[in-house]
Amino acid sequence: MLFGEGDYRYEEVEGWAKLPEGWVFTQVSDAAVDSQGRIYAFTRGIHPVVVFDKDGNFITSWGYGDFGISPNLISQSHGIFIDPDDKVFLTDSYQHIVRRYTRLGELEREWGTRGVPGPTFHRREYNMPTGVAYAPDGNSFYVSDGYGSRCVHKYSREGEHLAVWGEGGSGPGQFALVHNIGCDKTGRVLVCDRENSRIQIFDPDGKFMEMWTDVMMPGDVWITDDNTIYVAEQGGGGRISVWSADGELICRFEDKSAVQSPHGLCVDDEGSIYVAEIGMGGQGQRLQKFARV
Repeated sequence: MLFGEGDYRYEEVEGWAKLPEGWVFTQVSDAAVDSQGRIYAFTRGIHPVVVFDKDGNFITSWGYGDFGISPNLISQSHGIFIDPDDKVFLTDSYQHIVRRYTRLGELEREWGTRGVPGPTFHRREYNMPTGVAYAPDGNSFYVSDGYGSRCVHKYSREGEHLAVWGEGGSGPGQFALVHNIGCDKTGRVLVCDRENSRIQIFDPDGKFMEMWTDVMMPGDVWITDDNTIYVAEQGGGGRISVWSADGELICRFEDKSAVQSPHGLCVDDEGSIYVAEIGMGGQGQRLQKFARV
């Protein structure tokens, strides 16, 4: 079955992810691609980070003990982002932290205080952070923060806190839930304001520019090198949309058998889309590949 239209047509690759014998996916919250084309799945199961090649062959898994649920540790794996140096940023909403790892899973740095939320609406690091995005020049990055604080933090390349913007609400520059974040190739910051069903766009210093409202509960954005913007929409049963940088809808597809509970997504250098699903029970706990044809 083909999805999309025009130059943006996709075919579902059934059974793409080849997990080791006895493994199953549990709530895949997000996905990312590194510089070598390896696909990373960030999950809420017993195998937190699982890495595949483009053909779905298993490469490695790591993150054990840092994420998951135990009597003394409750976490919610949420967003994954890989920077140009293949450093892997992971956000844990329940532990209120952002971690940076090497691509092989060695912990390098941690932001936030583990298990201690910042006061709600006070914009202190962090209250249930959700995602990370890098500026195209590599000199700064952003953290979406998230369920509690409802703001965006800006950092220098070295990790120094530079600025913060946003507050709760439904007006321009306000957020109901900052669910994830992305930067396009011009430096604009795209924020998934999920519960307000819109994407808000800001300049690098947090000045509101515009918003896109033809989306249903946007959960994640991914921007390719040609500045095409891909959105995982969680509303309406789940759908994937593709946009130009000017906000023109290029295509959109939804099919309840193929797309279930999309929570995150990424796109490789061949234009194939990988959709992270975070449903419950027997539905929507997969990492799906839609190959561009």
